[in-house]
Amino acid sequence: MDYKQYAKDLLHRKKNLVSAYSAIRAELESLEKEKTACKSSAVNSSGEEAEIYSRRLINTITSIEDCRMRRSVVERELMMIERGMSGLSDYQKDLLEYFFIERVHNAAEGIMGRYYKERSAVYRDRNKALEEFTRSVYGVLQL
Repeated sequence: MDYKQYAKDLLHRKKNLVSAYSAIRAELESLEKEKTACKSSAVNSSGEEAEIYSRRLINTITSIEDCRMRRSVVERELMMIERGMSGLSDYQKDLLEYFFIERVHNAAEGIMGRYYKERSAVYRDRNKALEEFTRSVYGVLQL
């Protein structure tokens, strides 16, 4: 198993994970409001109408649990990225940001101009930064 590839994939997904976290948080808030509305409607209703609201409440609670599970997965992956980036220098963070997260067109040229490095040094440093990130997140490079 090549954990560097897993690390690249994780970095590629960062923007989507941040977006998903925001969307899931909004969905969870909406579901919590719906749950409260269903509870009060079930209490204030009787007979068949109360049964309908009770079923809706159960479905809403199930959706909330699903949403919380998805949020925890996204949080875990974002924490992995944060942990991996925390041990890197600003230069190394920029390398990973340009090459893997933002996927900047002509990323090497941008880094070369910003840090006054040669192309070969930029690619060598990129690989080293990816290895350090991978070790910080997964503990190993390959199995």
